[in-house]
Amino acid sequence: MAILSDAHKQKVKEMFDAQLKGPVEVLLFHVDSDEQTSQFTDATREIVTELAALSDGRITLKEMPLADHANVAKSYQIEEVPSMVLLGEGGTDTHMRFYGAPLGYEFMVLLEDLIDVSSGKTRLSDPIRQQLQAIQHPVSIQVFTTPT
Repeated sequence: MAILSDAHKQKVKEMFDAQLKGPVEVLLFHVDSDEQTSQFTDATREIVTELAALSDGRITLKEMPLADHANVAKSYQIEEVPSMVLLGEGGTDTHMRFYGAPLGYEFMVLLEDLIDVSSGKTRLSDPIRQQLQAIQHPVSIQVFTTPT
């Protein structure tokens, strides 16, 4: 079952054609046997699969069942499933993580992040970049949403 309508697919395709530059690999960590998270895993898989199909091969999805990839998940500090790790060109870890399904407002954030990762830069202003470079300790920013 498609999540995106034909009209939305067309808009995403146009956006990707204009702005998606290099490759982005999406690692999807999940647990196949967990009924509680399976609906979110299925939705996430479907969304990324649809986006990949619209990207002319620039976005790829790699399934990472925890039973087979626990050490890889640990190396990316994955603590919840389903979760996505966005990797840039050459497998560069962008430190961007999505937990749960990117539905609702999170969908646009995912689109923007995929584009940013593909170009290797963000759209942050220079003053914000300077403020971020001045941070001397690890920072974790988490945004929580309620599924609809």
